[in-house]
Amino acid sequence: MAATLFDTAKGTVEFSYEGTGPTILLLKGGHCSRDTDLSHRSLMYEGFSLLTISRPGYDLTDVSAGRTATDFAETIVDILDHLHIEKVSVIAISSAGPTGIALAASYPDRVEKLVMEAAVTAPWEFGTKMRANLLFGRGEKATWGTIKLLLKVCPDMVMKKILASLTTEEADDLYSRLSLNDRRFIYNMLADSQSGHGFLLDIKHDLADMSKIQAPILGMYARKDKSVPYSQAILLKSNTQNCEIYDAPADSHLIWIGPEAPNVWAKRLEFLSH
Repeated sequence: MAATLFDTAKGTVEFSYEGTGPTILLLKGGHCSRDTDLSHRSLMYEGFSLLTISRPGYDLTDVSAGRTATDFAETIVDILDHLHIEKVSVIAISSAGPTGIALAASYPDRVEKLVMEAAVTAPWEFGTKMRANLLFGRGEKATWGTIKLLLKVCPDMVMKKILASLTTEEADDLYSRLSLNDRRFIYNMLADSQSGHGFLLDIKHDLADMSKIQAPILGMYARKDKSVPYSQAILLKSNTQNCEIYDAPADSHLIWIGPEAPNVWAKRLEFLSH
């Protein structure tokens, strides 16, 4: 997709804006690059415009554009003003959860609806932060270089290893049940991944006051998600006034694949369309 660079008061932000119709703001999750597509581009064929903004540290968006979720929410509003967009529906994926929350809580007049897809609603655990600093700090490029090399040489092994961190099931058993399309989804997701400086920012994000969110919320979470536990769905529900939790019929953090994935797609589309 064609990327646009916009100079804000805090730094450069990369975004793309495509399609016609009501605008959906897509905030991708951790390790996602401009090339990562978890199926959301299909929303353009359903009558929506898709505004995809790369979060700080990812792609060509400067870290200074928002070191905290609240700071970047302010930068997002600057972009909406620049594009003359009055209101958006927001999709926040995985570690983009705090940014989606901050935007909806701080700027209720700019957010029509909020979709939280396996999205973080609680602080990261200490052990996760330690591992992230080790793998995605100074050694980030080497980490992803190794993963992508191994992905070409022994893709099954790499994808099973990644799945083990995303599911409460036994990874080998789950992998054996995946369709060829689902395996291709995981392969492409990993091939397009790059953390930059973004993921180390993600794990430090504080959570804004969720009770201030006025927009209707759809939280889509899988009970077998190992990386974002279902308890975070309960936390979202218990701290907001107008929130529906949809139990995504998925076997891992990757709620966009599996035999029941069309139901996840249909639920999102129903929520955004009405």
